[in-house]
Amino acid sequence: MPWLNKLNDEQREWFRVHGRQLGESLVAHLDAKDQESGQDSLRHAAQQAAGYGRMAAGLGVSLSQTVEGFLQFRRPFLHQLGLFAGRRGMDIAATTELIESAEQAMDRLLMAVMTGHGIRRAAGRSRAEIGSDNDAGNGVEG
Repeated sequence: MPWLNKLNDEQREWFRVHGRQLGESLVAHLDAKDQESGQDSLRHAAQQAAGYGRMAAGLGVSLSQTVEGFLQFRRPFLHQLGLFAGRRGMDIAATTELIESAEQAMDRLLMAVMTGHGIRRAAGRSRAEIGSDNDAGNGVEG
């Protein structure tokens, strides 16, 4: 993903830290003993995913590039999940259920990424429109 090469060290670290937190929340969701704590973990993961989308939009990364970045996280996560199930000796039904749960959660997180990206882009447009209105009203030429 070429856009990653354009990030400075601080921005890369932000994505690394938030990606790790998102992954930890997703694992907590999948490993939850009760539905309430699982939903809390998934909500936290969705907040992290939305933040990822907002940050990417704020850096000028397109929505398709942002989704590509998320998919780069998704693929290895699901692969590792399959390996984990195999090491734990889970049967096919339990493995399938785990991967389906992860897929459903990932779909929700992808929607959160896209929503966060859209909110940030809309906020940027609103500020630009307000700024251009104010500039026009103040006689500033652009």
